[in-house]
Amino acid sequence: MLKAVAVFALIIAQVYYVSGHGRLMDPPSRNAMWRYGFPNPVNYNDNELYCGGFAVHWLQNNGKCGVCGDAWNKPHLHETGGVYANGLLGRQYSPGQVIDVDIELSANHQGYFELSLCPLSDNAEKESQACFDRYPLNLEGSSSNRFDIPEGTPKKLAFTYRVKLPDGVTCTHCVIQWIYFARNTWGSCNNGTEAIGCGNQETFVNCADVGILTNTGSFGPSGQTPVAPPQRGFVKTSDSQEPKSPVIKTELKAKYGQLVVRSQVCVARDNSTVNDGWCMENCLKYPPTCPEEKCQCLSDCVATGDKADLPGTDVYCHINCLRFPPKERCPDWCKCV
Repeated sequence: MLKAVAVFALIIAQVYYVSGHGRLMDPPSRNAMWRYGFPNPVNYNDNELYCGGFAVHWLQNNGKCGVCGDAWNKPHLHETGGVYANGLLGRQYSPGQVIDVDIELSANHQGYFELSLCPLSDNAEKESQACFDRYPLNLEGSSSNRFDIPEGTPKKLAFTYRVKLPDGVTCTHCVIQWIYFARNTWGSCNNGTEAIGCGNQETFVNCADVGILTNTGSFGPSGQTPVAPPQRGFVKTSDSQEPKSPVIKTELKAKYGQLVVRSQVCVARDNSTVNDGWCMENCLKYPPTCPEEKCQCLSDCVATGDKADLPGTDVYCHINCLRFPPKERCPDWCKCV
């Protein structure tokens, strides 16, 4: 009995304090550009740019975080000068344009998103938080850049919503910063009580490189693109257009005919002639080569046996099993499909 209580307490503690998963998909963030075929390094854990995790962010680094999600006390690989920031522009827009933003959460922890912009004068200039703070990207038809995740949404889902670029701002190279402030940690509230979602929370940050020019045309990644996407509305959106409501989906699919690698973890099937490493390398490359008879790409994980009825165990399995390496943290009482 004591052992079961201890296991339950450990699970609940890790559900409240372990990282969730999310990334900015469109415009393509530096950590996820490889999914579109850009010649950027592959980051299998591209949904874990969370300032090093809750403990590192708030306890070790006193709330400091790299402006693109790297742990403050580690190399800032996703900032200008890092291996993932190669000056590749994922999208091109026009000043004042209303643009679509796609966010993918593979572990939803509620909370809210904010987007901001930092124009760079040249490729040698580094983005800074002070620069981002000067150019918030407000939601279409709103004076705020905060997008709240609706209550009751599933643990894995995607959002498409729209933000407006600043009028009169042009740049051959701008950086868009996405911040996801989760709401899954127990803390002290302003009214003196304690609850989930109060106090310091998990924070995810991604950066995406774009251009904002007065005369724009579509362009794709310089990597291999099996089907080139048509022009994606790079013409400035009319200010009189009615704002569109955010779209909530349980799955993000490739848009505009463009191939996008969506899977997070792919493993070898039982009795397969290949191993997990082969499946990860070949299923999560662009374009993917993923024979269904050899590999299975996982999308959901749940608790089984006596853990199945414990609150929070499904979330625990989802977080710890849908990552690379797939078996590093995944207990055998979790089942993934």
